[in-house]
Amino acid sequence: MNLYYKYLPPERLTYLDNELLRYTQPIDLNDPFECLPKKPSEKEFTDIIKKVSELLPKMGIPLNENAEILELEKMYREAYQNVNNDIGILSLTKKWNNTLMWAHYTNSHKGFCVGFDPKDEYFQNFLSSHQKKSKTIMEVVYSDKRVEIPMELSEKKLKFEPFITKSTDWKYEEEVRVISTLNMSDKKIDCNPVNIHLFKVPHKSIKEIVAGANMDEKNEELIKDFCTKNKIEFYKSKISDEQFNMQRE
Repeated sequence: MNLYYKYLPPERLTYLDNELLRYTQPIDLNDPFECLPKKPSEKEFTDIIKKVSELLPKMGIPLNENAEILELEKMYREAYQNVNNDIGILSLTKKWNNTLMWAHYTNSHKGFCVGFDPKDEYFQNFLSSHQKKSKTIMEVVYSDKRVEIPMELSEKKLKFEPFITKSTDWKYEEEVRVISTLNMSDKKIDCNPVNIHLFKVPHKSIKEIVAGANMDEKNEELIKDFCTKNKIEFYKSKISDEQFNMQRE
């Protein structure tokens, strides 16, 4: 079975006690391009202003291109800010043995990697009846081009494209995202510049845990005990003797 994996540093062993993981706002992720569509050029701004003004000739609204461009730029910035106020992302992957991710996300192999069952009910899409709370699971799309904001009324509107489109530089991560409205969080910690929102990701959805090759013995024993009590598969990763790869036993 292909699982969803989450790489975690050793300080996140708290997850084994409280089931809480952070859903991170785009602005606090490690890619500065997160959820940022290509900014329309000044010419594109001007063209759309003219087209809108042509639709309302009888209203006699004067066209002040510079003012309207500034207003559209303000709307662009506010839209991004609203995303960071409302949306959090839990980043997962399909691979447990990615050496770069072990290095970047587990404090140089000192942490661990949790394998979740993608068929568990937690990883199913959700939308509340009033449509103010939602959770969506989607694979990231890797592209050489930024997402473009539709500038024509006839063009297809953006949906999740800004949330799941990343540069091909990140393709090695094979990322799967759980995208949720932050009003579904189970705990909020007030911080600056953005608050930390924690969600309960149930232990029953865990299928296996892989301890990092450099994890200290005390933490490794904690994970082993947790796996034994919860009937979860435990593995210890190690450096391959022959290839640039990780193995487990």
